[in-house]
Amino acid sequence: MMKKTLLLAAIALVFIALPKVSLGQVSFSHSLGAAYYVSTSTIITEYSESTSTIGSPAILYSPRINVVELGREMTVSVGTHLGLGFMLDTNSGSASFAMDLPVVAEINFGHGAHADTRSSVGGYAGVGYGINRLGGGSDFDGVSTNKASGPVLNGGVRALINGIPVGLRVSYLLNMEEGGNVAGIGAFYTFGF
Repeated sequence: MMKKTLLLAAIALVFIALPKVSLGQVSFSHSLGAAYYVSTSTIITEYSESTSTIGSPAILYSPRINVVELGREMTVSVGTHLGLGFMLDTNSGSASFAMDLPVVAEINFGHGAHADTRSSVGGYAGVGYGINRLGGGSDFDGVSTNKASGPVLNGGVRALINGIPVGLRVSYLLNMEEGGNVAGIGAFYTFGF
């Protein structure tokens, strides 16, 4: 039901904006950076209740295809923000991993919307569907994992700082499986701007 609602909203957005758009040229852009994902879940058994928090750093790669130009400084795109990470601490015997794969439709505005924008500040907001796997553990605490999939909301800002195109991203995945929701934060460098 949620997938159908999101699909209908995306189609409606395209048709509402269609008279003002340019469908002439599809463009590609991408960014690379670092992210951190965290999830908290509560495990309830017959005898106890415990809360587990899992977090892990990751490398963030965000390719996107701009499919519609809504004006000189605005585009609609389809893409992902792939996060992959692993961390090992040999002193404590702890390790963690992260895999984040959302597929999102986004509205991009200002800087970074496409290669010809003149703004020095911009941003984006999007919705989609994501899959996330987080795991962590140590020799002393055992292993905790969180499998998550469901609707994802994300957004961020892009800016030219001292001539360098950088940005910040936040995301929130509403888990439809057993386990906790997943929040993410990241910083990135955008190529080609």
